[in-house]
Amino acid sequence: MASSALASTSQAQVRPAVSQVKQVVQERTRRRADKAACIAIAEAAQALLVALVSCAAEEARRGGAGVRRGGAARILPWHIGKAVQSAEFRSSPFFTKTTARAAEGTSGSTVKEARRAARAARLDGHVKVNPFRSLVKRTARAHGNVALTAPLVVALSAFALEAVNQVADTAGEAAAKRDATTITADHVRTAVTDLLAGDLQARALAAIDAALVAEAVGE
Repeated sequence: MASSALASTSQAQVRPAVSQVKQVVQERTRRRADKAACIAIAEAAQALLVALVSCAAEEARRGGAGVRRGGAARILPWHIGKAVQSAEFRSSPFFTKTTARAAEGTSGSTVKEARRAARAARLDGHVKVNPFRSLVKRTARAHGNVALTAPLVVALSAFALEAVNQVADTAGEAAAKRDATTITADHVRTAVTDLLAGDLQARALAAIDAALVAEAVGE
């Protein structure tokens, strides 16, 4: 899957806000996470969202029916469903866990199904999907010629939240195994290695490393 068009989108102005990630980590793991860990989780989630939007856009362009005048790829629910069924996604354990519900729940064509996907990814009522809507819109804009319907923005927001959830949970488990009270970027790298495979894993790890280097330079 070619996602080079989105290679430059994994930046601070595009990824989930560190404050949002920190809230998720605290609610789910009951552990502290340092700033580097929150940045790493945000980058991993963004890498997954970027990969999904890229693959869905390719499906839309390949089918022709999803292309608007001017070349914009209009992503439809079934494009998301087909993207998730691709070999690259199916090879990652991330997509065999509960996260798959958020993505595959958009494989229908109704607003109700998209909303159901959003509800499935909510965090016990503590963290709303809404904060991630702006992330989805920024990702689509950074991609270029991509158009998303309102229901898909909701569903992809749910997917972004579930990505943060899964990485945070797995990083928390890694910290617990080491008797660490604080989740660090190394724990997040372990989580990414456990959850992702192939190019998805490589891109997520590369995005994490680049973001942490940029953060260190900026301090």
